[in-house]
Amino acid sequence: MSQAKVLVIEDDVVFQGLVSTYLKQLDYDVQCATRGEEGIALCRRRLPDIILCDLHLPDVSGLQVIENLLSSAADLPIIVVSASESMNDIRDAVRLGAWDYLVKPLDSLAILNQSIQHCLKRYQLEETYLHDRWELDDHIEVLYQDDALVKRLTNELLPSGPLQIGGYRLDFTLQSQEPNAWIDFRPLTDGNVLVLMASPQNATDQALIPLLVFKTLLDPLLRQHLSGHDDTLLHPEKLLQHLNTELCHSRIRTAFDVWVGVLNTHSGQWQWAQAGDRIHSEPQARPDLALGIWQHANFHCSQLTERQKIHARLPQGAEVMIQLETPQTDE
Repeated sequence: MSQAKVLVIEDDVVFQGLVSTYLKQLDYDVQCATRGEEGIALCRRRLPDIILCDLHLPDVSGLQVIENLLSSAADLPIIVVSASESMNDIRDAVRLGAWDYLVKPLDSLAILNQSIQHCLKRYQLEETYLHDRWELDDHIEVLYQDDALVKRLTNELLPSGPLQIGGYRLDFTLQSQEPNAWIDFRPLTDGNVLVLMASPQNATDQALIPLLVFKTLLDPLLRQHLSGHDDTLLHPEKLLQHLNTELCHSRIRTAFDVWVGVLNTHSGQWQWAQAGDRIHSEPQARPDLALGIWQHANFHCSQLTERQKIHARLPQGAEVMIQLETPQTDE
């Protein structure tokens, strides 16, 4: 998005200068502040499209800045860019409403642009959802009448095909062409694979936008995991907690049934958690509260080993199958 207004709140003038120069080269409209109160004042004078904020500022805490800004502009996308790798800082920032968290030093400034574009895309999807739900905007009606566009967007919610890894085959089937579920297979580090199925509870013929918004919540965690900065994806209950917090902060007033697990293809260990009771899985686990209903909901994880077949399905909908094709040996 050209000419998106970006406010950078960063007391390190060298890093601030690098970020400002880089973003201006990409045609962003950039303003900078070196102190928290200055950033708050700039934001009030001219509301930006997105904010980059450090946590350690000379006058006030970055967390206080986030809380102050979101108290008057609750939907404002904020990206934390901080040298702190503390999980407490990350959790506090997300709990307050930060959309993404980047750890300095950045491997590349391109990561910053990717995060900005990701957050702006999520914001646009949420805007589209609100138009869809409350105004029935003509452009949204056109979107759903465009079969080719709907098909392309629906394909973004599904794996490109079966995944074969470490002797396991992960596959899925659909009983309907309607976009009523998001299914994901993501290889992680150390032979682990993330498996996810999600479906909106108030499923309608126009469930596509809520699902696309929900999908955007996973991408920052994937980037942080693959860069070695975060292990949330390896713990299904923590992932559900994170997604639930993000949903409760978002404008998507939709509850989601979610089944998520991590398969270790080396040991055969399967860990999984479930929110909502519409997804039927084998092996079974007691489902917790669906995501997006209550911010303080708790989630638990089940685990087992040496399971050769795992599956989950939605009634009259999608199904996910995990099959061990090559028996493991102790050699």
